[in-house]
Amino acid sequence: MTVGNDPGHERALGERGRAPARLSRRLIEDVRHDADLARLVDAEPRRWTDALVAETRFHLAGLINAVELAIGLHVSDPAIEAVLGQLGTGYGRRAIEDEPGLLSPALLGHLRRRAAVAMLLRQNQAGSALASLSVLGQGGANDRYLDALAALGIAERRWSAPMLLDAPMRPDLPAEHFHDLAWTVAALLIGGAEQVTGSSDAALAKGIAQATEALIARHDEGLGGFALASRCARSLPTALRIALAPAALVDARLLLFAALVESETGLPIDDVLDALIGERDEDRQCVLRLMDIDDAVAFSTVELLAPLTGGLADQGDAALAAFVEAYRAVDLAQARRWLAHRLSPRALAEKLALLGQGR
Repeated sequence: MTVGNDPGHERALGERGRAPARLSRRLIEDVRHDADLARLVDAEPRRWTDALVAETRFHLAGLINAVELAIGLHVSDPAIEAVLGQLGTGYGRRAIEDEPGLLSPALLGHLRRRAAVAMLLRQNQAGSALASLSVLGQGGANDRYLDALAALGIAERRWSAPMLLDAPMRPDLPAEHFHDLAWTVAALLIGGAEQVTGSSDAALAKGIAQATEALIARHDEGLGGFALASRCARSLPTALRIALAPAALVDARLLLFAALVESETGLPIDDVLDALIGERDEDRQCVLRLMDIDDAVAFSTVELLAPLTGGLADQGDAALAAFVEAYRAVDLAQARRWLAHRLSPRALAEKLALLGQGR
């Protein structure tokens, strides 16, 4: 059967050099619940840099390629295999460009964070002296940490592979996002198959659904990068977490840093990453202060994040210096108040943020 990936070298800016407009708009909106809200209030959507859009599209395409291939391999009915084969290779990644509404806010948000982590690794591979490894000389590391760190490094290298849209990417997602993606791909395949046959076929839909259920049953989220980063952080004592945090930033290992913050403060990894790559400097400053990051590392971190935020580094050294001056004014008490708001019930925190009070 021919469901999967062709050998063509399609780059992450798209087959025609640019991302199809509908998918790009969906990515740029970064919706919280659905695109209708943005139209309803006519609010300006959060900016995504072009580089982050391209990286997110790369991850989305690679994950869809892998899930589509896996669903095809779980189909046991030759008639369904034949119909899916008529869709051609890489059907799902092309079909999602016409149906971006199938991407849930939660899945899209996760892909954005994952892409941000990968993008920084990709752009900082040349100078990987791995300061985070040198910190281990202080003692406190254990076999559990070292094993998880090695597995995390492998996952990170897969995420920052050459940006080819036709290549599969291991779908090492948290369970809820993997389930979401799998059913998204299943829906695309059913829709495409019905176009091929010219009619709705209950047996075909059931066969694809059963294949998807079998795939979901085999998924192990513990092998994913987010889970491995959490395992790394949880295996360390507090003193080593604090020591490792600036080294992780120096190494551009944003996911490892976020996991260390989670273990120290209780703030979920997703929220840490959103604070680091979001629009508000105060969020970044509070996260850094909670981990006792010094001025020099804070300065380099803002430079590091610039490709994701489109922010201060593009405005010159004066803007970077102003960020550090503002960072010096953020004391631990302010950072802890910020954290308390973030740890309050999510619905309340979101409403407070909308009111401009979530500080």
